[in-house]
Amino acid sequence: MAQVSKRKINNKIESKMYETLWQAFSQLSYKGDIQLFLNDILSPTEKIMIAKRLAIASLLSRNYDYETIKDLIKVSQGTVAKIVLSLKFRNGYKIAIDKIARSEAAKDFWQDIENLLYRLGNPRITLASDRFIFARRTPRLNRG
Repeated sequence: MAQVSKRKINNKIESKMYETLWQAFSQLSYKGDIQLFLNDILSPTEKIMIAKRLAIASLLSRNYDYETIKDLIKVSQGTVAKIVLSLKFRNGYKIAIDKIARSEAAKDFWQDIENLLYRLGNPRITLASDRFIFARRTPRLNRG
């Protein structure tokens, strides 16, 4: 688990550090560059934590229930609840999810999730026109 020193940083220095971090992210526009940067600054555990949080937010935005999210992403109910609060009172996840949802990779991701859910025994949830409907059906075959 990541730890932060208990010694307090000067507020001006801390502010400048965050400004530099935000600037670094805003300057990276290619997936490969972003991956290299995140691999350098985050531990494997930190990357997993962030990826799981984003996945939870994405699933919640698509009306998945807590139990399905907990089983699929392997997280606690408390972790899901924290993301629910962030979605309710903040906008960061919403902005990212909206941008991701418009990409072709996101459509492939949701198709994979849908197929996985079907195989895990929950055939009621399906993806249609970027929203979930409830219907029994067979999963779509991957066309790749």
